Formats: sequence, C-alpha cells, structure tokens
Amino acid sequence: MTTSEDLLQTARCEDLLYEQISQVSVLGEFERRIIDSLKGSGANLLEGARGVGKSMLLRMAEIELDAEFNEGRKLGVYVNFKTSTLLEGVKADQKDAFQIWVNIKLLEALHEKLLGMSLIAKGGSDDPYYRVFGIKSVRETKAHLEDKIHLLQKLAFLKTDQNAIIDQIGKEFISKAQDTSFLTNIIKEVTELFSIKKIIFFFDEAAHTFIPTQQTIFFEIFKLLHGGKVACKAAVYPTVTNYGRNFEVGQDAIVLPVFRFDPGEAGRRENRQHFRSILDKRLPKTSSIRKKIFQRGAELDLCIDLSNGNPRALLHIINSALAGQSSLSERSVSLAVQSYVDQELLPYHQSLAKRLPKYASHIRVGLDLLRGYIIPEIRAKNHRKTKSEYQSAFFTIQRDMSPNLKLAFDVLSYSGMVSQMGTVKIAGGNTGPRYLVNLSLMATEKAFDTAKIADAITRLSLTDYREFSSSDSQIHTYLNSLLLPSELCSACSLPLGQNAKFCSECGQPVTSISIVSTLLEESVEALSISRRLKDRVQTKFETVGAIVQAKRAELMSLPYIKDVRSRIIKNAADEFISG
Repeated sequence: MTTSEDLLQTARCEDLLYEQISQVSVLGEFERRIIDSLKGSGANLLEGARGVGKSMLLRMAEIELDAEFNEGRKLGVYVNFKTSTLLEGVKADQKDAFQIWVNIKLLEALHEKLLGMSLIAKGGSDDPYYRVFGIKSVRETKAHLEDKIHLLQKLAFLKTDQNAIIDQIGKEFISKAQDTSFLTNIIKEVTELFSIKKIIFFFDEAAHTFIPTQQTIFFEIFKLLHGGKVACKAAVYPTVTNYGRNFEVGQDAIVLPVFRFDPGEAGRRENRQHFRSILDKRLPKTSSIRKKIFQRGAELDLCIDLSNGNPRALLHIINSALAGQSSLSERSVSLAVQSYVDQELLPYHQSLAKRLPKYASHIRVGLDLLRGYIIPEIRAKNHRKTKSEYQSAFFTIQRDMSPNLKLAFDVLSYSGMVSQMGTVKIAGGNTGPRYLVNLSLMATEKAFDTAKIADAITRLSLTDYREFSSSDSQIHTYLNSLLLPSELCSACSLPLGQNAKFCSECGQPVTSISIVSTLLEESVEALSISRRLKDRVQTKFETVGAIVQAKRAELMSLPYIKDVRSRIIKNAADEFISG
C-alpha cells in the first residue's frame, strides 16, 4: 500500500500522522523481530543512531497492539519526551521539575490512549482519573494535564515570577506528581478497571537528552514502573546514555540494536530492496518523481549504499540529488552526498560540543583523529595492490584503549560518523571493537582506490580492516591535546581544572552555562530543515527558542507554512534541543 501524498520530505517519524506511519512502514525480517520483542513482556532498550528508524519501530509496535487490543488486552502507550532538555536544572517548589514532568507526561499519554481506544467515554463516569483530579469531563482532564506540562516547561523560560506559576500548578499537585508510587497506583487501577493484561510503555527521546541527571532519574522511573502488568521500552542512543548506578543494562533491560548494514552481496541486495520499498511507499503511484528515482537503478543503489543503512540519510540524499534535476545522475548523487556530509553529518557532530560542553575536546579531537589519521591510513591500505582487491571502510583498536580514546570513539558512534560492528581478533591474540567509517564520509574523503564508489563498495570485506595499536604514537599525539585545559577563568584567564567550581588561582566562581539556554539561542540556521523553510521562518522567528515557544498556529501565519510544514518545523526545533 502506498500513500496518496508525497511524503519524501517527511524524514522524521514525528512528521507523520498516526495513519500514515503504517502506510509508509516497511517491515522485513529484521524489523519484524524487533517489533515482536517490543510487543513482549520484557524490558528493552532500542539502541541506534539518529535517523535509523527507532521511532517508527516503537510506533508500529503501538499500532499493532492497538489493532490486536480487543483480543489480547495489551495496551500500547507511546510517550514522546522531546523538549525534556528544557527542564535542565529547573525546580518546582524545590522539587525536580523533570521528574514531575515525566510522571505527568506518562499520565497524559495513558489517558489519551484510554480515550483513543474508547475505553473511557466523554462523560467522566468510567474515567479513573476522576477520583484523582475530581474533573468529570474527560476533555477537561486532558486539558488539565496539558496545562500542567505547559506550565512546568514555562518555568524554564522565566527567571522571575516563578512562584506565580508554581501556584498555578498547585503545590499539592506537585507533591503527588513527583511520587512515582502515585503514578503506579493509577496505572494499577487502570489495568483492573478495564481488564487490561499488560500496559506496554514505549518511551521515545527521554534517554536522548545529554543531561546525565535527567537520564539517571528517567531510568529510575523506568525500573520502578517495569514489572507485573507493566512493560517498559525505551529508545536510546549508542554509547553515551547514562543509566545511573541503579540500572544495569542486560540485567534490568535487554538491548535491541537497530543497525542495517551488511557489506556482503546478499546483505546489500536485501538492503537495497528494503530501501526501495521505503521510497515506493512514500510516493503516490501517480507521482512524477517516481520515474526520476526508479528509472536510474545504479544511481539509486549508490544512494542506498551511502546512506549507511539510515533511512533519514537516504531521504536527505535523494531529496538533495533531485533538487533542480530531471532525474538521478552520477553527478547529482555525488553532490548530494557531499551536501549530506557538509550540512548534516559533520555539523551535527561538531554541534555536540554545545550539548556536551564537558567533552568538547573529545568531540573535536575524535573528529580530527578520524579525518586526520584513521581515514588516511585506511585510504593508504585501499591503494595497496593485493590479490583479493578488497576495499576497506573498517578499523579496529585494542580493547585496552585509554578511557579518553574510548570516549572519543563513543561520541563518533553516537553522531553516526562511525558504527561499531562487533569484536574481532587482532594482533597478539587480542581482541578489539571493529568500527565502520560512515560510507558517505569515506566517499567524500576519497578514501577508496577508485572514483567509482559503487565498484569500491562491491569489494568491501568485513575481514579487511586497518588495525591500530592502543600505544600508536600518532594516536597519542592527538590524545595529548585532550590533556590541555579547555576552559579558562573569566577573571584571570588561567586554566580551570575539570569540574572546578572556583578558580584555584584567583578564587573567581565558575559560572556554569546551561546547555539548553545555549541551544535555545541558536539561529534557525542550525535546524535540519530545507533552505526555503529556513528563509520563510526567519522573517518572524530568528532563534530555535522562538520556534520552541511558538504555537503551530503562529507558524502557520507565515506564507506557505500550513499544517504539514509547521509540524516539520516544530519537530525539527524540538529534536534540536533534545539531541
């Protein structure tokens, strides 16, 4: 089944309506296994980089449970925690506003699902929330919860008059909402009242925030909720998620990795078919764009291969390649891949320094190491003549690498610059993680032995990788720069120690910079939306913060910005501050 609307530019799952998600989803064996696990009773962490389809998998699991509810009595509740970063360091009556916000978001999502599944009627007689909030109208209960969420987020923007907002929220409500047992009691009542065998929460974007304290709080709530008639699933990014001391990955939740890349011929063939189906479902049968894409099979295959198994990357490359072109061509694809690397891949990694200021040096040095030493070494390896004529995009390093080096690679994995692909044996009988360098980056860095990238990709081999020693002198040259102080005292300009609260020389207090305030002040130019949308939006909204605070109706007052585009713009801003 294909859509009746051109959805080629709706790259984020949040940009799609509920009914459109199932229309454009493509479920192969890989996706089927993940969705079946998500619908099961176990706790799961859906792990993958940006754009690989985690949200789509969560939503499809929810949609399938909706269709099966009358028979199975398992209720799927999708909860999106985007904009959680706004609550960084915010207090509500001396209590952590983030924890209160998470609990209210859960209550809101559960109530909305009960209403959507017609388990509660418009009258409040069957509404279990009536006993708690004393509001007879279901619609008023929904508005009541939405208002509390809005007021909590409003605290992030106001430095004065916060007491007035706290009074509006209500101190009694704050005390209740902070208590997770209050939440679990309502959930228990819901399961009993409606004979529900299982409530499965699908948490999206809560663990994407870069604020460790928020991640720790979230996973404590996750652990407290899971069990009995409640199952919890959460989308997480690889390597950088902070689970806290009380949450053990593997014990408290099983990881479901989302990564679709296999350099072998069969794997490439399966991947190409899968991504063709994604494009096919997003275009109406009558669309003139279909011919532009599908009549150039070799160029389309190259787009798919260079997307590194990432649907969002593919959509970016395809849209860019088709801009102003009658059809895909070798030149337009090459320019589109360069655009993707220059405008998406590299800027996103570099922007992490603002989200992770403590690790700004690791972010910079990791990228410098990758582009300045690792890729050139792989390039040199690829240009050596061998009988096999294999090409490589892989490297490995000893497992006993320094913590600083591991952190640098972890952040590269998070941003999609590299992907970890298992563990392999290396020299000296040791083992080490194997990394794949993003193929788009390999192509733009001219790291293969031929300009014909499609030919190089057919010769890729998982067994052909460049080995690096953890004691490599070149790597240590890069790592030594990490030891240099990255922050200077604002008063005396002398280096500050890591996590210092005062300058050891002059005693000047170190002012901590809010991550979210920095992100909110960013220009609209930083958003992942088209050039045309940026130009139209900036006539009225200059910063990311202005868009976050704006209502969609305000965005739709702009020329050519209506329902779909306003949703795309809002989602881009929300994603920007959430990571």
